[in-house]
Formats: sequence, C-alpha cells, structure tokens
Amino acid sequence: MLVTVAPASTRTGTAVIRSLLAAPNSDVKVQGIYRDTAKAPAEFTSLPNFEAVKGDIADESSLNFNGSDAVIAITPPVFESGDMVAITKQRSEHVKNAIEKSGTVKKVILLSSVGGEIKTNNIAERVFAKTDVPELIFVRCAYFMENWTVALDTLRGPEPFFFSTVTPLEWKIPMIAVEDIGSTLAAETLKQEPSPHKPYVFELHGPRMYNSLDVQLAFSDALGKQVGVKPVAKGELHDFYKQVFPEDMVPEWVEMAVSFLPGGIMKPGDVEEGTSVVNAKTELGDAIKVAVESIL
Repeated sequence: MLVTVAPASTRTGTAVIRSLLAAPNSDVKVQGIYRDTAKAPAEFTSLPNFEAVKGDIADESSLNFNGSDAVIAITPPVFESGDMVAITKQRSEHVKNAIEKSGTVKKVILLSSVGGEIKTNNIAERVFAKTDVPELIFVRCAYFMENWTVALDTLRGPEPFFFSTVTPLEWKIPMIAVEDIGSTLAAETLKQEPSPHKPYVFELHGPRMYNSLDVQLAFSDALGKQVGVKPVAKGELHDFYKQVFPEDMVPEWVEMAVSFLPGGIMKPGDVEEGTSVVNAKTELGDAIKVAVESIL
C-alpha cells in the first residue's frame, strides 16, 4: 500500500508519517511531498519504505500521485499576504485534481478543523467533498496543544510568561496533541473496514477541555518554575496580530480567534449534527512538556 502525504513538511505531516512508518504488521510505503526534499527528516529518509518527493501544492504541475492508494491531504495555514480563502481553495483543487488524475487513489483523508482557520478548512472540505474516489474522511481537529509553544521567546529569562488569546483565562476549549492527530490519521488510512459515510466526518479532541490556566500550569511544570500568563482581550487582538501577520491578513485572524470565544460562532462542546467526537489520550501537560523539551 502506497500512502502519499501532501504536504509532508508540517508538524502534522511529520507526525502522521512517523505513525504510518511505525505501524505494526504493515506493508505500507510512504511518500512525502516536500518543496525541498532536503528538509525530509533523516529518521524517514533512512528507511527503505519512505521516499521524499519534490512537489508543491501551490503548483499543480509538480504533483504526481500515480500509484498511490491513499492520500492524506493537509491544509497548511496561510501566512502570506492575500486572500487566504482563495489561496486555500486553489491549493486544495490542485491536490484534488492530482488525486483524480492518478486513477489509483481509493481513499482521501483530509486534516480539517473544528475551529481555528474555519474559513480555510471549510473551503478545503467543500473542494475535497467532490473528489471522485471511493472513500473520503474528514478529521476535524480541535485546537492544537502545540500552538501554545510556537512563540517561546517570552518563556526565556528570569520571569517567563506567555500570551493567551483565549480569554477569559477560565474559558475552556477542546485541544488535541499533534502526536494524537498523526496516529489517528494513520489509523484511518490503514483501516480495512469501509467508512460508514462519504464523506465520513468526525471531530478529534483530547481527553478533556482545557483553559489558559491549564496551559500556565503545564508550562510551569515543564520549566520547573512559575510561568505567568498575559491575556490578550478581544479588543486587543488586532494590535496583537498585526505584529505577526501582514496587515491585510489581520482581520481574518482576529475573526478566527474570536470564533471559539464566548459569544463566538464555535461554542466549545457544540458538535454538528451527525458528526461524532473521538477523544484521544494525550494530556495537555504531556504535550507541552515534550514540545518545550524539544525547542528550549
């Protein structure tokens, strides 16, 4: 069985490849799509059943899925200036077209989201829902636990702290570890029994919901010292995000951020009718500890 991961360079791409290659009693072969194949991890390239393939989801002509039995499609967040929905739609169509052109792909697994980049994941689902393959699976993941470790500069120094855009600090939302996303996508790819629906859609959460105070405790435990938390209120989000993203992208990121806060359109715990919830096992504290140890 040949599984293609497109693109493979993201954290989730790395996690799912690791799980696929570690699957017991499996004859799976994996090819990862990289813009720069030199960036494929040595832990993968040293194995005979993995191949790093040059390709870019922004360039349809570079994608070749011939011979693939399954494709795991990942919709990376858009950070460059421009219409993020239009960009995501185009890149999703590139992958969809390459899948159909192959004539061999039987199953497509799309990494989607219950919140976060709502618009981009929504358009990706709409595009892939029309893919002419026997089986479609959409995995809507909760807020990534590792998102909290993206900017760690404030954790260095004598008085470490982190910013939280999830406010009030007591507000709980579902979260999920990247490791659990990888193992879940791999399991869905390798399962033999057919899915009950097309597309088959489910949400992927951690063992329970968490808030910013839980994150604060996790960081404090991981660093062995008290870590502070500085809330970024709704009214402060625009100024906060304009330090990170191009000005024309800021309103989109603000809209995403408030979508799962009190009064937002994505009330935590609400699940679309007909969509089940799968709870993974990794606790927030464990995910934060592993991420901090690997970065700091």
